[in-house]
Amino acid sequence: MIDMAASCVGRPDWRQYAVWEGERIIAVGSLYLHGGCADMFGGATLPEARGRGAQSALLTARIRAARDAGCRWLVAETGTEGSGEHNTSLHNMLRAGFERLYERVTWVWRG
Repeated sequence: MIDMAASCVGRPDWRQYAVWEGERIIAVGSLYLHGGCADMFGGATLPEARGRGAQSALLTARIRAARDAGCRWLVAETGTEGSGEHNTSLHNMLRAGFERLYERVTWVWRG
């Protein structure tokens, strides 16, 4: 995931965001802008920094950036919740105003 996220830095239409604690980045998230649509990508927070609102702040910043760029659509993905599970990312997105559209199978290719 680190290599994939790092490969987007500095590329056209990609914007990266971070939450800092002193001299250290504790949470990140990217945004890809394409015409009237923006895609959230790669939100992650260090385990010891979770539960303090970093991802909510990053969601807000990216939503504002998409709006300011003229995007009418904003999409994001996260995992689903199984019985008795709690997906904090999903709940952060729902609180930010996202709506669930569908669930899909995530395939992992191994070579």
